[in-house]
Amino acid sequence: MNSDEVQVIKKTWEIPVATPTDSGAAILTTFFNRYPSNLEKFSFRDVPLAELGTNSRFRAHAGRIIRVFDESIQVLGQDGDLEKLDEIWTKVATSHIPRKISKESYNQLKEVILEVLTAACSLNESQAQAWAKLVDHVYDIIFKAINDDGDSI
Repeated sequence: MNSDEVQVIKKTWEIPVATPTDSGAAILTTFFNRYPSNLEKFSFRDVPLAELGTNSRFRAHAGRIIRVFDESIQVLGQDGDLEKLDEIWTKVATSHIPRKISKESYNQLKEVILEVLTAACSLNESQAQAWAKLVDHVYDIIFKAINDDGDSI
């Protein structure tokens, strides 16, 4: 990503990070409504979809999603940012290996993340492309750590 794209990401990120738990909840709610089988991989799988928004485990996970993105966005544009991103997202990938989350599920989540961010931030085409570059980079890191079935490589 070039410096203009980094600035676009940092500026538009101000919107979802202002309400991190609600932003993460919007992503996860959309994800589970569209791809309900993915709910089985989460500790709150026993909670009905309609009740997820008020569930403390769900809201905690939603907040963690936004925090890891926030950590990533904070390092963008700094010296060694690519290495720091690699460290952050390899840790995320490794921590999810026991749950055996397939690449297909990750890609479903990626689609939802970009869709929700685009809507929440009213992204234009070039802004959406900058975000897609970042998320593609993040997914390249994750996919270096797992195989198609979500097992460690």
